[in-house]
Amino acid sequence: MNKRLKNTLNLIQGFVSCCLYCMFLLSVAYGQEIDEEQLFSSPDSIVKSEELFNRQTSKDEEKEISLNLSGQATSVFSVTDKRERHVVSEANLTDNTKNSTSSYIVGNMFLDSRQKLGTKYFVDLEAKYNPSASAESEFTLKEIFIDFNIKDRVYFRTGKQVLQWGRNYLWNPTDLINIDKNTFLTRIGSREGAYGLKLHIPFGAKYNIYGFLDTSSNKSTDDLGGALKFEFLIDKTEMAFAAWGKGRYYPVYTYDISTRLLGIDTTGELALSQGDNNRKIRVENGILSSYKEQEQWIPKASLGFGKYFDYRDIPDRIFLHLELYYNQNGYTENIFSDSEIYTFSNPIQTLDVTGVPVLKTQGTQKEFLLFNNLYGLNNFSKYYIALFSRYSRFIITDLTLSINMIRNLNDDSSIVTTGVNYQNIHNLKLGCEIYGYLGEKNREYTFLNNAYTGQCTVGILF
Repeated sequence: MNKRLKNTLNLIQGFVSCCLYCMFLLSVAYGQEIDEEQLFSSPDSIVKSEELFNRQTSKDEEKEISLNLSGQATSVFSVTDKRERHVVSEANLTDNTKNSTSSYIVGNMFLDSRQKLGTKYFVDLEAKYNPSASAESEFTLKEIFIDFNIKDRVYFRTGKQVLQWGRNYLWNPTDLINIDKNTFLTRIGSREGAYGLKLHIPFGAKYNIYGFLDTSSNKSTDDLGGALKFEFLIDKTEMAFAAWGKGRYYPVYTYDISTRLLGIDTTGELALSQGDNNRKIRVENGILSSYKEQEQWIPKASLGFGKYFDYRDIPDRIFLHLELYYNQNGYTENIFSDSEIYTFSNPIQTLDVTGVPVLKTQGTQKEFLLFNNLYGLNNFSKYYIALFSRYSRFIITDLTLSINMIRNLNDDSSIVTTGVNYQNIHNLKLGCEIYGYLGEKNREYTFLNNAYTGQCTVGILF
C-alpha cells in the first residue's frame, strides 16, 4: 500500500477511534461545565462568530428554539494606477498597461437557528454582483453546518465550515484544512468553508482533543483527508500538537503555542513534513517542468508578537502586531524577472489578449508559474515579515486608522496600506484604503505592474 495513503488511513482510523471513545466519556463525570460555544466557534466570519454563537444563556434559554437572521452588504469601488505604460496606440493597450477601475457589491445573509438539546445550524449565503463580469451575479454557500453533541461532553459539527486552526494573524502553516487562507489585503465577503466532520472533546478547561475528517473531495479514498490535534494548557501558556494527512500528499506534523512574554502576546506555529506538498519550477536543458521536493524534511514556521497600548486614558487604543514567516522550500531567486524563453514540458491551454483560446508551448518562468497555478501569494519566497497597526478613536469615536506593511525579504518588494474605517451605532460602515506596491519591477508584489490602488467601501450590517 502506498506509504502516504497508509498514513492517511491511519490518521482517519485515529479520528474514528476518537469518535468511538466518546461513548466511554459519557460515563465519565468531570467537574467543570464547558462553554462549548466559546471553544467550538470560529472567528473567521464577516460577522464575528462570538456575535452569533458566544451568547451566554441560562439553562432555560438553551432549551428554547430560536431563529436569528442577520447579514451585511458591502459596496466596493477601486482604482488601480499602473507603474509603467509603454503604449504606442489604443489598439495595443492591454489590461497590464492601463489604469483600471473595479466596482461590485457583496452581500452575506446569516441564518443561525438554535434547537433543543443544544443542537443548532448555521448558514452563510453570499451574493456578489459585478456589473463588468459576464455573469452578472453569483450566489455561493460559504458555510452551512449543523452542530450537535452527546450530553454536553462531546461536540460535533458537520457540513461546510471555516475552522479555527492556527494562532497567528496572517501566516498559519499549521492550517492545512481551510480552503481560503488569511489575506493581507482587506477581504470583502466570507471565507470559503471546507466540507467535513469536526470533533471536539474538552477535558475541563485545560485539555482539548480536536479532529476533522475532510470529505470535500470524496471520489476515492485518496481524496479523504483528516487532522487530529491535542491542545493543552500549562499555567498561562497554551500549546498543541497535531497531524494532518491526505492520500496523495505527504503527512504534516505541527506544533503551535500561545503565551505572554514581558507583556507581549506571543504566538508561534511550526509545520514539518518529509517532502513538500507544493510544486516548484525546475529548469533542465532549457525545458521548464514542475516537481515536488521528496524525502527532505521541510519546516515552515511563523512567529507573532502583539501588544495593546493605552493612550490618553483610553484602554487598548493602539494595537501593534509583528509577524515573521519562514518557508524552507520557498524561492530565494527572483523568478519574475527572468525574461528568457523556455520550452514547457507540457503545453498549456490559455487565452490570448483578444480572448481566443491558444496552446502555449513556450514562455518565461513567470508565465509557466502563473499558467500552472504554482504561485502562492505571501507563500512564494523563503522569508517574509508583516506589521499591522491600528489606532482606534482616531479624531472621532467611531473612526479607526490602520497602517500595515508586508515585505518579501528575498526580493525586497512590499505592499504598504493605510486607511480609515468608520462604523456608527446604526451599523453603517465606511472605509477608504490605499495600497502601495513598492520595489523594483518584476518582483512578487510588483509583477502585476501596479503602482497603487485606492479602494472605497460602503457597508451596512443588519
